[in-house]
Amino acid sequence: MEVSVIPSTPSDQVTLWWRQARPDLDTHSMDVFGRLRRLQVLVELEASTTLAGVQLTSSELDVMVTLRHADTPLIARNIAALRGCSRAAMSNILAKMEKRGLVVREPNPADRRAVLVRLTDAGEQLTDTVFPKRLSLEADLLSQLSEAEQHQVAEALDLLVNAMLRRSPLPPDPEAV
Repeated sequence: MEVSVIPSTPSDQVTLWWRQARPDLDTHSMDVFGRLRRLQVLVELEASTTLAGVQLTSSELDVMVTLRHADTPLIARNIAALRGCSRAAMSNILAKMEKRGLVVREPNPADRRAVLVRLTDAGEQLTDTVFPKRLSLEADLLSQLSEAEQHQVAEALDLLVNAMLRRSPLPPDPEAV
């Protein structure tokens, strides 16, 4: 199978611009993070077609999957930590989901400052319908790579994730949240 290779990405062009304008800057990080940003945009474009019919964002689906597999309702700030976003962003996501009847937020009897979040039956059904479609899309996107190439990409991403977790304020073990 012949693979066409795109010789440069927008981040390559931006890197070139900065190297010409400011050769004193070390732009090597753009080689990785520029590609990650580009990949995220491409994946979100693909996923938006899968999620568009149900008026759901990737962030909302991620929250729903987290709640779907929780044994008990979760504290909102812990969901934010698990998802790697701010409490304010999580509050906005949950408010939108609550308005649509996908989650319920209830006071935590053990801590009045905390809110417990759980999926509604409608939220659980939607998760069980949409998540398999998302998995199918991701499998299709990865089908362009051999199994060995997929493994290489996963290992390389693990290297980066682990390096970042060593300096992250997030707990290294999501179960510790």
